[in-house]
Amino acid sequence: MSCSKFLLISIDCWRSDALSRTNPSLLTPKFDVLTKGYAFAEKFFVTAPATRPSHTSLFTGLYPFEHGLFGQTYLKMFSGVTNLLQTFADAGFEVSGRSQRPEVFRFLDFEPFIGPLDPAVQDQTLASIEPTLQMLEGAAVAPQLRFLHFWYTHGGYGLAGMNMKPGLRELVDAGREQEALRYYYAAATHVQEFLLVEILKRIDLTEWTVFIFGDHGEGFNSEIMSHGDLIHEKVARVPLLAHIPHEGWALPARTLSMIDLFPTICELAGVDTDYRGYGRSLLQAGDEERWALTELDSLFGVGFLHKGNLETEHRRVTSRLSIDGSQLPDNPQGVRQWSLTDGQEFFRQDERAGEHVLRDVMSGAPLDCADPAAYARIYRDLVEGSAYGGLGEQGETTEEKQVLEQRLKDLGYL
Repeated sequence: MSCSKFLLISIDCWRSDALSRTNPSLLTPKFDVLTKGYAFAEKFFVTAPATRPSHTSLFTGLYPFEHGLFGQTYLKMFSGVTNLLQTFADAGFEVSGRSQRPEVFRFLDFEPFIGPLDPAVQDQTLASIEPTLQMLEGAAVAPQLRFLHFWYTHGGYGLAGMNMKPGLRELVDAGREQEALRYYYAAATHVQEFLLVEILKRIDLTEWTVFIFGDHGEGFNSEIMSHGDLIHEKVARVPLLAHIPHEGWALPARTLSMIDLFPTICELAGVDTDYRGYGRSLLQAGDEERWALTELDSLFGVGFLHKGNLETEHRRVTSRLSIDGSQLPDNPQGVRQWSLTDGQEFFRQDERAGEHVLRDVMSGAPLDCADPAAYARIYRDLVEGSAYGGLGEQGETTEEKQVLEQRLKDLGYL
């Protein structure tokens, strides 16, 4: 079994209920026709509720504690981490990425491969997809790996320049969640029905392996409005649509994680990376359950990720937390959390507050938690059992060593 053409489509903030398979009120008939034969994963979870660490897990097959991007404002990955885009380029694939927000990947190892969706415009939400279509239609015989990232469903939900009164957060605070969600669903519909449709029409499914997924979900409820506030089941669980051009292939019924895509793509392409992570190829049968991990660290760099800062020269990034030798400012409202799910239960631990919750993943209903320490043991086993534990010792500054030492103390290791 081998494939030579891969298309990865990431929809930012794509919740599990923002497609018609789970929400029949979402009207995307053309998208539904084009993806009718795609497998759909009901239990697919991201590794982080933020764009940068989640995509880094996509391209490395590693959890945040393994690749070094603990949170959205950590600047760089650990050195020595293999990433999919560079690896496939080295293997002779034509590799490129296009994004409506390419600067969000600034300072990451795979940044050189990701450019704007449309280089001719400044505002990428107004971008034409014609350059992408030309790329796909002019596809050479050479093997290819293409990545697309749609930002329209993020943050403003297509509301830029509109004076909302009341705003979406005010609607949610007033108990008018469904009214606020209408704007978000409209953005999700726009991406699926008016952007992806034009792209997917041009894909020959006998040749291409296609994965369409969310990099994280979104809140829109009284507990969490924005995805980066805390780990929530509506943020950690996202859609995955998958097409692999091999007769008889089906998605495993087990709990799936973003880290599974890396070994799957490498196996399909026959590219050896000496991967030793926790990701499991989607080609491997077996429905036995496993725990999927999601991590959130928002303790540093509050307000850093705006356009001016993301144009900082690479040489000025002196560590994963520092610019010109000065550590990014602390975030007074920052949190450090992790969650585990087996596709049925959702357990979240707040390391700083020492608080935990246990819920039903699908309904969000609270569950009795007789032994929270059992989940902590599962998490510690993941951390201690990682084959990539040594990466964190490379090139650490004094500040980073202090951060990592505190992290181990929070976990009870020190």
